[in-house]
Amino acid sequence: MPRFGAMSDLATRLAERTLELVNIPSESRHEAEIAAHVRSLVPPMFEPEYEAEDAFVWASARREGRPLVVLAGHYDTVPGQGNVAGRIEVGHVVGLGASDMKGGLAVMLELARALDAEAIEPEIDIALLAFGKEELPAEFSPLPALFDRSLVVHEAALAILLEPTDCTIQAGCLGNMNARITFHGVSGHSARPWTAENAIEKALDGLRPYAAIEPRPVEIGGLTFTEVASVTQIEGGIATNVIPDRVEANVNFRYAPDRSPAAADAYLRSLLPEGASYEHMGDSPPARVVTDSSLVQRLRAAGNLELEPKQAWTNVADFTTRGIDAVNFGPGATRYAHRRDERVEIGALEQAYTTLWRFVTGTV
Repeated sequence: MPRFGAMSDLATRLAERTLELVNIPSESRHEAEIAAHVRSLVPPMFEPEYEAEDAFVWASARREGRPLVVLAGHYDTVPGQGNVAGRIEVGHVVGLGASDMKGGLAVMLELARALDAEAIEPEIDIALLAFGKEELPAEFSPLPALFDRSLVVHEAALAILLEPTDCTIQAGCLGNMNARITFHGVSGHSARPWTAENAIEKALDGLRPYAAIEPRPVEIGGLTFTEVASVTQIEGGIATNVIPDRVEANVNFRYAPDRSPAAADAYLRSLLPEGASYEHMGDSPPARVVTDSSLVQRLRAAGNLELEPKQAWTNVADFTTRGIDAVNFGPGATRYAHRRDERVEIGALEQAYTTLWRFVTGTV
């Protein structure tokens, strides 16, 4: 693979590895090739501790008195938008998954390979976690099975998920709840609407309380999260000349970490209009906000990093709900995730790598 312009050896290596990963198609459910490739890149100092079809853990030898940090990343992507083949373009790696999150995965793998090649003994013990199906709904996640069977992850003092964060530390995350609101009427001929009950008209009135929910700022651990709710889907209608008797709408609630899942569900139910029905359609609980950990402070110092709230849901919640401290930190740009022109800055790859190198080797 060619070298690209007047970049440092490290920048070139990271760009090449990211492009290599981008060029392996890995839409969710079609990840076998990239999973095998990632496994082939893990160096000998990291021994396999957990292996399944779509999730893997490798760990360096444990040493007494050393904290364990898990570096984690997913290798699947959303469907392509004509951007599966990647390229290098003016300081960026461009292509599907470059930002979310093959750039972060490349940083993780190159860091592990450099530690092994240079026979560096890090200041902390390290485990690597790679998994698929992250871009699918939570019920498809391989992580619950991993947490049931892997012992190493439960020994972690901190997990760092290399999600896109623009090279900031993003702590916590919002919960992600969906509810289906169904409005019921009586169908009839549109020439005689007085013989029917129009479910669309009921929905127009009944959805107003949900649409009127104001953003709610919540400060936790010195960070301000913004809780929001949105009507994201609506479906109804039978024909152009029929008054419909049923309309369904989806309400998506991104709730702050100060609410429990039960409290979030109760709040949405409290707004339900008379005559409508409510169905809980799934929930990914919020993450505990980890800001006071000594390891998080060490990571901040390693790269002089900003600390921000995660205004979305990520797998940090899978860790913190199991009592494991976790934060997001990665080179990807949040503004480019899932876009047709998805990309990651090569400078950000180098910054994330250098920060993690200083963090794990103690050269803060």
